[in-house]
Amino acid sequence: MTETIKVELDEAVARKFRKKAMEKYGYKKGTIKKAMEDVITKFSQTGPVDWGSLRGTLKVAKKVSSVQLQHKLWSNQD
Repeated sequence: MTETIKVELDEAVARKFRKKAMEKYGYKKGTIKKAMEDVITKFSQTGPVDWGSLRGTLKVAKKVSSVQLQHKLWSNQD
């Protein structure tokens, strides 16, 4: 059984996705479908978020802008 899911994407995002899908799965019929199934499967298999562990971690957000907070969080991932 199959189901159709329709989405609207930014043109640049769609173009990048198509390019990556063709690089990974080849330039043939069904490439976009296979790539979307792969993405949706991986997304839906992620475990639950532990919201309790995140509690209180953004207290610094009151003191900095959203851009500064993003930079701080990204620099901590390395």
